Amino acid sequence: MGAGPEIVNIRYIIRMQSLIARSFIKLFRLDHGDVKKRCGYFEGIFSTIINLVLFAAKLIIGITVRSVSLLADAVHSLSDVITSLLVIFGIRLASKPPDRRHPFGHGRADLVTSIVISCLLIVVAWEFFLSGYNRFRAPVPIHTNWLIIMFLMASILAKEFLYQISAGLGKVVHSPTLMADAWHHRSDAISTVLVLVGFVSFLFGAYRLDGIMGMGVAVLIGLTAISMIRRSASALLGEAPSPYFLQKIKDVTLGCTGVTDVHHIHVHDYGGQTEITVHIRLKPDMHLDAAHKKATEVEHCIKDNIQGAEVTVHVEPENENRNRHGQH
Repeated sequence: MGAGPEIVNIRYIIRMQSLIARSFIKLFRLDHGDVKKRCGYFEGIFSTIINLVLFAAKLIIGITVRSVSLLADAVHSLSDVITSLLVIFGIRLASKPPDRRHPFGHGRADLVTSIVISCLLIVVAWEFFLSGYNRFRAPVPIHTNWLIIMFLMASILAKEFLYQISAGLGKVVHSPTLMADAWHHRSDAISTVLVLVGFVSFLFGAYRLDGIMGMGVAVLIGLTAISMIRRSASALLGEAPSPYFLQKIKDVTLGCTGVTDVHHIHVHDYGGQTEITVHIRLKPDMHLDAAHKKATEVEHCIKDNIQGAEVTVHVEPENENRNRHGQH
């Protein structure tokens, strides 16, 4: 049985995001040096420029046509500038090398920044909900023209394009910060959609439609932000690695000649640097220098197969009580 249309569409969207992201990486030569840092800087700077342009345009048009909702949307675009600057700060901090106080690097700053941006996204969702509720209870008359409608449509496309770039780059370099900022871009696009829906709904007498849609979208954005917070917080607290990752370590280790067993696999992900500890068993008659060389060989094998891994190998004789520590 083939995959359903929803799954096919999701896979298509993911491929498109990856294609857009990789095209930008190649176009702007972001694949040199620290790719994650360069992509983060690019996304932050590019988003800041676009958001400032949108803010200025919405502000000027909003004042010209005396549209309160468009002025509010301009302020929302300006708030996205703050999150984009947070992206630059977070990526810069996460890319700092290890120091005496942080011997495992600063990679988890990416997760902290993601949580901060997601919290701001919850604030945006709450404001959306209140605005939608107030619009539902007391619809506000809206005056519009084709200039506003055309500009709003262009703004929506621009923000959705920013979302695709940010989400694509975030998936390519595995950055929760870029994923969180992507949803801020989409929330701005949704905010503009609601303004546009409000304009059109008033033309047809559906005065409460934009309020109902606003509350529904607010709940969706809030749930998305909470999901991102839970995911980043779980990683910060040291969540267990996936069974697939553990099995990969075990397979690589057992692939080294002379290793008869591997257990006590411990993994600590510090964001960009992964500390891995494994216990291996060797023949009991193996000389100490040979056992040391074998442990070094295992370290290199794991490092070659897992990017950013720092490996520590503990050696035990094969006939040591296997049940003393248990199998992991």
